Amino acid sequence: MEKNYLGGVVCIVLASVLALLCMFWVPGVCVGDWKMRKVDVLSDLRSDSALSQLAASDSLVAQVVAADSHLAEMVESQKPEAPVLEGSRLTHDNKGNVVTVEDSTINARAERTITREGVTSIIDMSNGSSGGMAAFYRALDQAATRPVRIAVIGDSFIEGDILTSMLRELLQQRFGGCGAGYMPMTSITANFRNTVKQTFNGWTQHKAVDKKGYSSTYNNLTGNYFTASQGAWVNLAGKGANYPHSGSCNSSSFYFFGNTGEGYVTAVINGTDTTHFSLNTGTMIGHAKVTGDIRSVRWSVTNPESMVFLGASMDSETGVVVDNFAMRSARGNHLIKVSPQVMTAFNHARHYDLVILMYGLNVAEANRSIYTPYSNTIIAAVNNIKANMPGTSVLIVGCSDREERYSGEWRTMKGVMGLIQAQKRAAIESGVAFWDMYEAMGGEGSIVKMVKHGEANSDYTHINYRGGNRIARYLYDALMLGYENR
Repeated sequence: MEKNYLGGVVCIVLASVLALLCMFWVPGVCVGDWKMRKVDVLSDLRSDSALSQLAASDSLVAQVVAADSHLAEMVESQKPEAPVLEGSRLTHDNKGNVVTVEDSTINARAERTITREGVTSIIDMSNGSSGGMAAFYRALDQAATRPVRIAVIGDSFIEGDILTSMLRELLQQRFGGCGAGYMPMTSITANFRNTVKQTFNGWTQHKAVDKKGYSSTYNNLTGNYFTASQGAWVNLAGKGANYPHSGSCNSSSFYFFGNTGEGYVTAVINGTDTTHFSLNTGTMIGHAKVTGDIRSVRWSVTNPESMVFLGASMDSETGVVVDNFAMRSARGNHLIKVSPQVMTAFNHARHYDLVILMYGLNVAEANRSIYTPYSNTIIAAVNNIKANMPGTSVLIVGCSDREERYSGEWRTMKGVMGLIQAQKRAAIESGVAFWDMYEAMGGEGSIVKMVKHGEANSDYTHINYRGGNRIARYLYDALMLGYENR
């Protein structure tokens, strides 16, 4: 008689199903920056409503009840579609909708801001004090007689001059100027940058994101510094095919810590004109400078022992200069650690009329909604800039859309909304300006559309040059709306 295995098969299937159900309570496993997604075979049956999220957060409910007992009842009765963010104080707007205090404050200021259809306005939270946009707008009025400099400081979202290349081009078309601005001595993105061909040799890079080998003594606004071997050089040649104003410049500078050695630097313009400089300037941060019709410039150093170097530039003597300070894996933490002495010296050597902070990709987490420590970091960074770079406007740019798969479909990572809230809070409490890039991109699912249109990468996080050009136009329109309606 043939043996019946049906009972054994049933037992195996039941055991497998039970094991899969139990895996729901197993925490996600992390290996470096990669995190294994949580196993949930019943995900399609679970409610993802804001009310269930709110009920799951005992700390938030306690906070709401402590702040306003009537508000908790309102949340229960209204069942808002958008998730209520943990860690944010709740209030309600003039229509009775549940909102965060930060959104209520931003929206109240936005009602007094000039708006234009199709433009996401910059919301200035300075009340006319230092750090607001007024100083930058006044500087644009002087662009015909001096350089107006913008530093865009961010992470891999803008590396390779993505986004800033078009922002620079648009501003230089309107206000004059040429050249691609400041560049570190070396760059991991040099091969695909569309504005400058950069080659180099003999430099050792030290980055603020490195756990070892980075000295706080030389920490500066860029987050980079370099040591050099004998004869180290960097060559910069403008590219004008895609961004015509970056094809050449009329000024180039070489930046270094000027009290660390007795070296020399040589500049060769367009392969012919040679100029020599001593690097013993006696100042904390010094710079050597050449001018002329510059299509390429080669800077090389002699006797660089014990010296510390920063970067070189392709600039203009008038008009707008836009510098890209991108650093992969950066969160902006290094900005609070720049000493007042170095910040002041850097500002004296290369003053900025506007600093744009563009972080987020390395901060947002899928299941995190409280970013108070990060908000405090940005506030401290902004206050350091305001204290040691007088006359500089500061603009905090909200995080871009970033997608993850939920129940089989791409949706905005839940942590993005909490991060944007923290960035709004930082702008409010430090009294500077805020621009909502997430809203300008189109909000929920906007990066998915950009991927479909060839404007973003298939990681549903990073943009490419096409996408950068589009977002740059949104930011340019916002800047010009503010400038024209001061």
